[in-house]
Amino acid sequence: MQLDDTAHILGSADFFSICNLEQRRMLAFASEWIKLKEGDVLFRAGQISPGAYVLISGELLSTHMELPNAKPVLIDKPGTVIAELALIVKRPRRADVVCKSDVQLLMVPRSAFSKIMQQFPDIAVKAEAMVRSEMTKYISSIEEAKKIVGIKK
Repeated sequence: MQLDDTAHILGSADFFSICNLEQRRMLAFASEWIKLKEGDVLFRAGQISPGAYVLISGELLSTHMELPNAKPVLIDKPGTVIAELALIVKRPRRADVVCKSDVQLLMVPRSAFSKIMQQFPDIAVKAEAMVRSEMTKYISSIEEAKKIVGIKK
């Protein structure tokens, strides 16, 4: 696939909207196309992801391993970014992500995104704001779920 096509795909993913076309081209150059089969594991809880993944096609199931009886979350929207926090920090994943069908992904390495943040500090500020917003939504949804099932702080 051409570099501009890959940069366009990155542009359709919400997280990478913080980058301009030239920055997305740089990320596209460093990115890797991945094809997985139904039943394959993208990553397991506890593993450290080398970067973030953009779903191109197919369906994945994410199961949070720290929540007992948690239902798997279906990831099926093209352009969804999986493990975007891995672009910024090297932390173990908290969920298993398994292919529900054949899947095509674009893996954006942490090292490439780090270089973009170093060259363009405004991207680091925007990435931090996006991650902060997503974490706030995530924590709010956990707090709401706790209320529903009657778990106190």
